[in-house]
Amino acid sequence: MLESLVANLLNRFLGMYVQNFDAKQLNVGIWSGDVKLRNLELRREALDQLHLPLNVVEGHLGQLTLQIPWSNLHGKPVKINVEDVFLLAAPREDADYDPDEEERRQHAVKMEKIDSAEILKQRTTEGQTLEEQKKSQSFTQSLVTAIVDNVQVTVKNIHIRYEDSISNPDHPFALGITLESFDAVSTDENWHPTFIQSTSDTSHKLASLKSLAIYWDTDTKLLGTGKGSQDGVDHDEFMKRFRDLIVRGDDKDAIRDHQFILKPVTGRAGIEMDKTGRLNRPKMKAKLLFDELGFIIDDDQYRDALMLVDLFHYFIRHQEYKKFAPKGKPSEDPQAWLKFAGQTVLDKIHNKNKRWSWAYFKERRDDRNRYIELFKKKKKEEKMTPEETQEMDALEHKLSYEDLRFWRSLARNQLRKENVGIEKQPQKQTWSQWIWAGGGQQKQDEGTADDTQMTEQQRKELYEAINFDEKQSLVEAVDTPKEYVKMQIELSLRTGSFTLKRDPHGKRTEILQLLFDSFRTEFLKRTDNFLVRLSLEGMRLYDGTTEESLFPQIVKIKDAPEIPADSSPLRTNHSTAVPILL
Repeated sequence: MLESLVANLLNRFLGMYVQNFDAKQLNVGIWSGDVKLRNLELRREALDQLHLPLNVVEGHLGQLTLQIPWSNLHGKPVKINVEDVFLLAAPREDADYDPDEEERRQHAVKMEKIDSAEILKQRTTEGQTLEEQKKSQSFTQSLVTAIVDNVQVTVKNIHIRYEDSISNPDHPFALGITLESFDAVSTDENWHPTFIQSTSDTSHKLASLKSLAIYWDTDTKLLGTGKGSQDGVDHDEFMKRFRDLIVRGDDKDAIRDHQFILKPVTGRAGIEMDKTGRLNRPKMKAKLLFDELGFIIDDDQYRDALMLVDLFHYFIRHQEYKKFAPKGKPSEDPQAWLKFAGQTVLDKIHNKNKRWSWAYFKERRDDRNRYIELFKKKKKEEKMTPEETQEMDALEHKLSYEDLRFWRSLARNQLRKENVGIEKQPQKQTWSQWIWAGGGQQKQDEGTADDTQMTEQQRKELYEAINFDEKQSLVEAVDTPKEYVKMQIELSLRTGSFTLKRDPHGKRTEILQLLFDSFRTEFLKRTDNFLVRLSLEGMRLYDGTTEESLFPQIVKIKDAPEIPADSSPLRTNHSTAVPILL
């Protein structure tokens, strides 16, 4: 039953980032095929995966809707709708450091990283025969094609913002990304929305992107404190301001409110997926059309970027010693800070010497043997006493990510050797094992035992639903010639620009601007090679370092069509230029 798989995946994902969702309500919604979650709050540690000194000051998910017609997957589309995702982040202050909270967050990130790595390991072809690898790849392709065929995705009102008043207190800044809307629907060969029948030879998908922008506002008024705390942040005001700051189409007021790194981008993409397996047609063909791509960098943004990098570098270097740092300022308690400086140096020396002591070698050996013993017991699904569970949890807090990965692999190798020659009853596979492990050879980890077992009849139904034939897929994989095109991507860009600016809050001088038009590229991915073609019709380079210059245009392509005069504010009535043949 795919319902249990979807429920497990959503519970896992939402549990990582959302703090106020009801898991029982989610499960009921999934089994009924209609999930509606509204007004969710994001966790304060939602960005810990980035390993940066960030806190989520405010996080809001307005609506998540998932409609899955379980009884009629062949006749109705799966609809996913996401609206009003707002996130405000800021750097953490040293004064807010809590050793216990920091340790808990680091341990959660470590264990999540281990879980993700083991899932990816299960998706690899390690330990599989060539035939199993081919079958797994073909199954995955068929499953992806079936999902892509009739999944309709709609995303509206996305705004992620980072505010900082710590990197450079005299110049607070805000960095953000906004998206008005994105949608992807299934279409017919004429690109009209429709439902794709499983018997069709080709699948068509049309995606539309509207007003995607990245901004870096310097010397700006912040919505919060810019210091990682929620003081002075009103939730209703936060929602209103975030929604108003999203750039929508040609909204001049919203455009004036930002210093863009990437000016608002609007485009479309058409995707065709061939199901016939004909060797004279690409397996997947995509066409991307964009009207304009404009990049802008000014001197204030460059200044703030350097200060931000320094802040993150400082955090990474001093993170391991924060637990020793005094709470006051150096001017308030210089003796404590002098002691802290000496303690950090001595701690590093002591740790280095300790690693070469016999006592440390013995401790490492004992930890390794004990953890492998407990992990094997857990994998065998043997009952563990509360003391053993607590001991294993303590070891996982103590050990590093690398140690846990390596020692778990040693435990699995020992389990395989112990099971050699022992006849076992064939186990039924679960839906999640097919998704994550391809062949389902790995046993389920604790916590996922509630997955519904997949019987032979259910497997046949799944193969029929996604039009998967094991024998046919193996034949096609072996007979594929080298010139067969697996993927073809065509990109067309009407006009693009790259601009360097100075004094963004004053004269707004554009000291350098590169303009180009009619840029096209084609990418072909074949069985064992690829091909890239690039073409460009026109290019202009303007110099704005000298006011009222007689030669503002310094580079152009010979015999290229003229770019309209209003496309560059650097252009004057002078048409003199230095032609360069490129």
